[in-house]
Amino acid sequence: MKWQYQRPFAAVSSHGARLTIYNDELVDSNIYVTGGAASLQFHRGPGNGLVVASGPNPDNETYAISFRPGTGNWTALGVQVIQDESLPGNRLARGSDRFVLTEVEARISADGKLPATKAPFVLATTNGFGETGEHPPMAAIDGDARTAWGQDDGDGKSPFLALRFARPVKTGPTAVITVYLRQNSPVRRATIGRIRLALSSGQYSWPQLGDAGVDAGLPLDTEKLPRGGVHDGVPGDVLKAIKASPASRSKEQAQTLRGYFQWSQPDLQSALIPVERLKAERLMLQSAVPTVLVSVSVQPRETRILPRANWMDDSGKVVQPAVPMFLGKLDTGSRRASRLDFANWLVSPENPLTARVFANRMWQQFFGTGLSKVLNDLGSQGEWPSHPELLDWLASEFMQPTWQAEGTHPWDVKHLIRTVVMSDTYRQSSLSNPELEGKDPDNRLLARQSRFRVGAEVVHDIALSLSGLLVEKFGGPSVKPYQPELFWSALNFPKRDYSVDHGEDLYRRGVYIHWQRTFLHPSLAAFDASSREECTVNRVNSNTPLQALVLLNDPIFVEAARVFAQNALKKGGPTLNARISWAFMQALGRTPAPDERQILANLYRKSYEDFRANPQRAVNLLQVGEAPVATDLRPNDLAAMTMVTRAIVNLHETITRN
Repeated sequence: MKWQYQRPFAAVSSHGARLTIYNDELVDSNIYVTGGAASLQFHRGPGNGLVVASGPNPDNETYAISFRPGTGNWTALGVQVIQDESLPGNRLARGSDRFVLTEVEARISADGKLPATKAPFVLATTNGFGETGEHPPMAAIDGDARTAWGQDDGDGKSPFLALRFARPVKTGPTAVITVYLRQNSPVRRATIGRIRLALSSGQYSWPQLGDAGVDAGLPLDTEKLPRGGVHDGVPGDVLKAIKASPASRSKEQAQTLRGYFQWSQPDLQSALIPVERLKAERLMLQSAVPTVLVSVSVQPRETRILPRANWMDDSGKVVQPAVPMFLGKLDTGSRRASRLDFANWLVSPENPLTARVFANRMWQQFFGTGLSKVLNDLGSQGEWPSHPELLDWLASEFMQPTWQAEGTHPWDVKHLIRTVVMSDTYRQSSLSNPELEGKDPDNRLLARQSRFRVGAEVVHDIALSLSGLLVEKFGGPSVKPYQPELFWSALNFPKRDYSVDHGEDLYRRGVYIHWQRTFLHPSLAAFDASSREECTVNRVNSNTPLQALVLLNDPIFVEAARVFAQNALKKGGPTLNARISWAFMQALGRTPAPDERQILANLYRKSYEDFRANPQRAVNLLQVGEAPVATDLRPNDLAAMTMVTRAIVNLHETITRN
């Protein structure tokens, strides 16, 4: 199959990488030909269409490379990733142990002007160097940014991706083809370092360039070609398979010959293309299935009681797996207890602990304090339950429900939640009076419903929900919202960069915020989220000035308040008082008292005058965040109402569970 290297006239990147074109210009190459230190060769010569990336090295990048192919009728585009020893890792990517190409797109313009027409691909094949099932070549043209073609073997080979056009592309002397190489995988710094593009007018889809260069002692990408020259010939591995006698031909050689023959027959290609697409989908599906390592159990080691905790003293009594005697025992007869026996015991009726602990922690979620305040110790060092009979009943109801709602079953968490929230105790008002406060300040006797500040993640969600920005999509990887620059600068082993997410990932629920151990997101830390350096059963609720500052100034809360203000101006009514009442009702579920409304109205008027005198301050406030600013509202009005909604979001009542 003939391939003609193209000579780009323009190459740009989307995220800052510097792309340099070498056509007739000399360029240095340091290349392993066959692997091993002795085969490292230095070459200096014309680039012949080589594009080299340097400078900034972002995690995600798109290369746009434009060239004029001249008059022709092209059937395939070739993307050759050039191996070079100057590149770290696998000598192919700029920073990772592999390069990852998520999508390739080609657009053709007859005269080099916009608009350009997209030329779709139907088949992707490679020369097989460093091929992995996780990143098959068809993934580069499937339109799915979550899949990608990538390779991790740069030892003497330059991977080549052959992309067959859905229809032959006919070009004239002024035509321009622009190829977009999108590299947007989660793998860090897996962008391509050196690359060449080629076109083919061949009638079959065998991807390889022919190995004459390698056979001559130099990799193909360093072989000198006259300007406009082409590589043409039978691939080296095919020639070797042909020369081998049928009796000595290996299974791999026979497969190579079969594939070469099949793809050289135009009549077979229409049937082979769907097969290749299905093969790629199967490979990606198989690679996505988690692998579990299972080993055959060996004879368990002997375990002894350590006298005086001396691990070097083996005179102690030999003991077998068991549970503490005061909790009962594992009924295994003479057989040694296993982890399965322990798991069965945890949920057996003979175990008095598991259901009680779970019911107590569930009660704490709904009332702020467990029936036993010490959640992680129901033993002698814990606290006696305020209502022991109630705790026993909840535990029993959890294990064996006495009233059967539809779908109820033993150990039914939903049934336990339903039982609690439908009770008269839960549905009480949280309003109190001096008499109750004096007799039971912590509400341990449950004469009223409890008031407590919600958790850090819920504080985040409340602000987004009020604005309508909250994305309630379930599941997926963690997200990275706004965070102060250089917050991770002291994070070592290894050093990490924090890249703020965009789009809907900015507005996911708080439970999806990326959790870096010891470097917890500042807004979560301010509201007492645990650092995960150790297990925390019950968070401590603090009340600090820093929390008010977070609600006022953290970008996600400022952005939420601004969008909340937009909604108030559009939906709240024609007057200022109506808009304040609407916002108050949305946040607190009640109308404001006259003095509360007056305070917020005065805040609006004072802020409006300030922004009218300093319009740039209004612009700066409205530019916080990525959510679009309503263009049909006056900036001063929106900025002043944003100050009002910031105050409402900052209220203690807004983030308190009543």
